[in-house]
Amino acid sequence: MARRFWITGLALAGAIGVGGLWARQRACRYEPLCHLVRLNLLGFTAFGGKPAPTAQIVLFGDSRAAAWPAPAGFAIANRGLPGLTSTQARFRYRWDVSPLKPTLVIVQVGVNDLTALGFGHAEERIMQTMVTNLGAIVNEARNDGSRVILATIFGRSPNDYERRDPETAQIQAAIEQVNRTIRAMAAPDVLIFDSAAMLADESGYVAERYQDDLLHINAAGYRILNEALGNLLAEQLRR
Repeated sequence: MARRFWITGLALAGAIGVGGLWARQRACRYEPLCHLVRLNLLGFTAFGGKPAPTAQIVLFGDSRAAAWPAPAGFAIANRGLPGLTSTQARFRYRWDVSPLKPTLVIVQVGVNDLTALGFGHAEERIMQTMVTNLGAIVNEARNDGSRVILATIFGRSPNDYERRDPETAQIQAAIEQVNRTIRAMAAPDVLIFDSAAMLADESGYVAERYQDDLLHINAAGYRILNEALGNLLAEQLRR
């Protein structure tokens, strides 16, 4: 009887320990971001409030955009802001991009909206809001006379432990659904840059050789993107 008690106790303790590690992993990943959003909701302190006078090409979006180096031979004003959601991007566009009067605007934003699905938020509402915001950003660019290069949202980079989490599959499915909508937004002045397809493995997640952490890619991933982006920029600027 005592042995059974101890075995049950050890099993319960193990389950609690695994659960605690999982909770700590998620908290360590998202808690700093939550504080950043609360303290600086629209990123008022970004870029010092003094944008460059003009820029022919602007890269705009979240941390994935912020970490994206310019392809060789191109000068790009980077207006990426870590933690940015599509709603924040929609309101920031007039401050960060419009004053630069760009010919081309590369937009990479949305993954921060969709990671919220892992916290039990309303899936359809979040995706619809995000698509609406992307449409508003495209319209802002059109009003400025800019052409848009709209990047699809590349998937996450989960390890084997995280792949077993049902929420990981839920978020990945949402990313794929939104990307179908993004691809359908193609127009003469809206070019689709399919970064998701360029980086994905057969499962749809970011291939391991391009992974940096759960949300970001490494230098090899950006090199792959820039090979295609450089060609696209050269073609567009020749116009």
